[in-house]
Amino acid sequence: MDDHIPYVNKAKRFFWKTLKYSTITFFLLLVLIYAGFYVMMELTSGRWSPQAPQHASMDIQSQVPHQVKLLDNGMDSLTHRLQLIRNAKKSIDLEFFIYNLDESSRIITQALASRARQGIKVRVLVDFSLAVFQLSPAFAKKMQEAGIAVRYYNTSSVLKFFTVQHRTHRKMLIADSKEAIFGGRNIANDYFDLSTHYNFLDSDLFITGPIVKAMRESFDVYWHSDWAIDPDFDEKVTDSGEESMKFLDEDSIDVKLRSQIEDLKPLANWSLCKDVQYVTDYPGSGEGSRRLYPAILKVLASAKKELLVETPYFIIRPEGMKAIKSLVERGVKMQVLTNSLQSTDAYYTVAAMVPTLSKLKTQNLTVWAYKGAPLQNYSESRKPESIRWGIHSKRAVVDDDTVMLGTYNIDPRSANLNSELMVICRNSPELAAEFRKSIEARIAQSGVVIKDMEDTRIRNAIGDASAKNIIMMVLAMPVASWFDFLL
Repeated sequence: MDDHIPYVNKAKRFFWKTLKYSTITFFLLLVLIYAGFYVMMELTSGRWSPQAPQHASMDIQSQVPHQVKLLDNGMDSLTHRLQLIRNAKKSIDLEFFIYNLDESSRIITQALASRARQGIKVRVLVDFSLAVFQLSPAFAKKMQEAGIAVRYYNTSSVLKFFTVQHRTHRKMLIADSKEAIFGGRNIANDYFDLSTHYNFLDSDLFITGPIVKAMRESFDVYWHSDWAIDPDFDEKVTDSGEESMKFLDEDSIDVKLRSQIEDLKPLANWSLCKDVQYVTDYPGSGEGSRRLYPAILKVLASAKKELLVETPYFIIRPEGMKAIKSLVERGVKMQVLTNSLQSTDAYYTVAAMVPTLSKLKTQNLTVWAYKGAPLQNYSESRKPESIRWGIHSKRAVVDDDTVMLGTYNIDPRSANLNSELMVICRNSPELAAEFRKSIEARIAQSGVVIKDMEDTRIRNAIGDASAKNIIMMVLAMPVASWFDFLL
């Protein structure tokens, strides 16, 4: 009898092992079937059609000179936003990727609520990216009760892998279809020099003129698209409670911040944008929805002498490599200012950039990495509290007479997945000089990573980053290389 025990035990082990691997195989098969089903559903849905609807406002050019202000200082940009809201006569429209629940968002939302109660039509469209989303239905309901219409953009489940990747990265505040502020800044303390730990060096444009009407019409395209929905106010809320109830009630902190802003004199001066083009992507990530990337390539193709670029991320894939090589081989000198590991808030983007640097060594190309210190030319009245800063502007100067500014990062996500916007000002040398002065002030506090055919200076790409961030970057490199199309 005992002689059979080893065989029984072997049989038992074989049975449980077979059951274990059969279960795992069955589970993986279900996942694959489930994923395949969703892929088919997504690719055959209208949202992913290669053809996008045609609308004149999505790419429009005007020869009428427009008044513009370059808003480089965060507090100055916040001041102009509040003035724009306060002076609106009929309508105020906002679209943002991030709308946080901090001091800056409170005073902006309170200003919007005040105007809504006075009969101004106020609409807010916020992206629903779970990685950054904070404006839950509880807060949206309080805004709705104050007369502010709120919609969410792309509330797709994370299980819908392809659909959920598409986001609106557009950022704009429009008043009366006549004036607008747009650019890199979201609604959060980090973008208005109010954070005590980390702030963004960013840039916006305040613009007035007929092109703003097209910007408002493009907002309507997004507001009424299939991607935008009303918040579900019947959904059980577990993260708000008293905080949402007090969101629109002014407290002592709000009063202090508003008083501080009112005491500031605007820094920015008006300039002329003599030949202005507004271009934006359509809702959706299909190839037919892309409008901005081809427009950028067209501007680059027109460059004759020099291209000066500022971008938070510099993640170049083969098509981008080809565009850069084509540019510098024609003798166009190209300079790029981006973040070091010390200055970025996204270590994985540097992990994706570093392995590509050796491929970018070529004549006429210089890449700078910002070191992360506060900018030296801030006035005392606007002296920031944080000691760590990062580049967040998305802009360029071409041949000292053309400028581009918008929401487009130099990365695959902006090129292929996100909806972006940009204004291109041609034949505007004074504005170009203002852009150049601003970018060069930031370059002065940066280190060279690539210069012509010299050895790549990886040390400057890392900067004074902590050991923790360096380790995180190194560990992220393989994943960043495989999934750079999502970064």
